Amino acid sequence: MKLKTLIVSAAGCACFAIAPTAGAALITFDTLVSGVTSYGYDGDGDGIHDAVFSTTDLSGFNTFGPGPNMLYISEPGIEGTTLLSPDLRVDFLKGAIGSLGFGFAMSAGVGGAPTSLTFSIYDAANVLLASSTVDADYTITVPPDGLSNFPEGLVSLAFAGTASYATLDFDPTNASRYIIDNFTGTFGSTERIPEPGSLALAALGLAALGWRRRG
Repeated sequence: MKLKTLIVSAAGCACFAIAPTAGAALITFDTLVSGVTSYGYDGDGDGIHDAVFSTTDLSGFNTFGPGPNMLYISEPGIEGTTLLSPDLRVDFLKGAIGSLGFGFAMSAGVGGAPTSLTFSIYDAANVLLASSTVDADYTITVPPDGLSNFPEGLVSLAFAGTASYATLDFDPTNASRYIIDNFTGTFGSTERIPEPGSLALAALGLAALGWRRRG
């Protein structure tokens, strides 16, 4: 076999050896229906939910919340009560890696009393991988329309290992309701994308196949 043919064959096969990696997904809850007690997200379309949000509140979730004058919330979102423990659970059926983040807002008591959220991430053995408590506060919105309608916050929590689930506990002392939006993370096989090196290898393979056809 000629050297040219060997090179072409090897390069052509390279385009089938692309190793996909999981990319970050963004969950906006635009398809959430009020009254349900769980909401699943299937980012790769394989029929298996990558992330499932659930509540033990028999009334289920609402989709409306603080209105348009907010920085971190764009309705619809997942809205619910702060009177549970935990208030919201997120299960990652294929595991989650790297970091998780989202925006949240909470109703406020008289005088805008402070309130907060504790976000905790666990592995399949119920071992705590990471936890963070984030205060909710009024923000200056853009364009500047004064303060936000309700106190809000932004969560971004990195962790090592593979997460199986996470819990969200909102302080009920001065807030009876919460809403979250724009949940981001890498949930196992969601949003599979080729690595940059693999893309270059694939391009080389395609170019070589074209060279072979012209030869």
